[in-house]
Amino acid sequence: MKNKALLVGINKYPNPRNELKGCVNDILDIEHFITETNKVYSKQNIKKLTDRQATKKEIVTQIKWLVEGAQSGDQLLFHYSGHGAQAPTLFPTLEEDGLDEIICPYDFDGSAATTLRDKEFAQLFAGLPKGVHFVWISDSCHAEDLSRDVNTEEKTIYRQFQGVTPIIEGIAPINYHKLTEEEGGSFGPMAITKPLNGALLSACASHELSADAYINKRYNGAFTHYLIKNLLQFSDSKNMQAIIKLVNMDLDKNGYDQNPEIEGLLENKTFFI
Repeated sequence: MKNKALLVGINKYPNPRNELKGCVNDILDIEHFITETNKVYSKQNIKKLTDRQATKKEIVTQIKWLVEGAQSGDQLLFHYSGHGAQAPTLFPTLEEDGLDEIICPYDFDGSAATTLRDKEFAQLFAGLPKGVHFVWISDSCHAEDLSRDVNTEEKTIYRQFQGVTPIIEGIAPINYHKLTEEEGGSFGPMAITKPLNGALLSACASHELSADAYINKRYNGAFTHYLIKNLLQFSDSKNMQAIIKLVNMDLDKNGYDQNPEIEGLLENKTFFI
């Protein structure tokens, strides 16, 4: 059994307007939960990317490391905390709303080379074999359908990128089969549309923002904070769909206007095997 995790947290972006405070804490807390509290993952099988390390190229490289050689019985975890956005789709036949959900790596500037789209994630995870227990956590704005807004006593903000219109410059919307690698990857229709062989736990619906919140005198993603809270109590006894319902209740009770979602073939499984 080979358990591997990739944890990505971005607080510092080149433009100070986009700086966040809770993303690195998110991945440190998740790392502690999976290595110390539950001892399911060993630290030597965990890779972390923070701030300027978390370029699009490096995130993609490490996702390939994460899934490489995966076999039935393995557990894989990918956690992203940082900015998310929506961009006009390059796949109009697949997107009724005309938008792709994206994450914003450290070097995100609105260009194809720095945009990591939901369709690219679909391609990267399409080859996961049956029997692999894959959990993907995205604490970012517009996180549903990938298959942060900040609010605190001090000052809650949202993980919503500022200063760049998130479009692929110079590329008209075209069919996925015409895309080149340079334009964002060549995506086969099955890789894009088949259900995720895993579980995507997203901080909010695709039209919502995700809070970078000040909780108990410390910054965290509100979603990650309450996700860990409920996993500490119920990871052995409740499936991930039930956990997400409890997280929704906690967020609502504490005044956060976001509704976490779960999708994928493993939504009725527990967080750990």
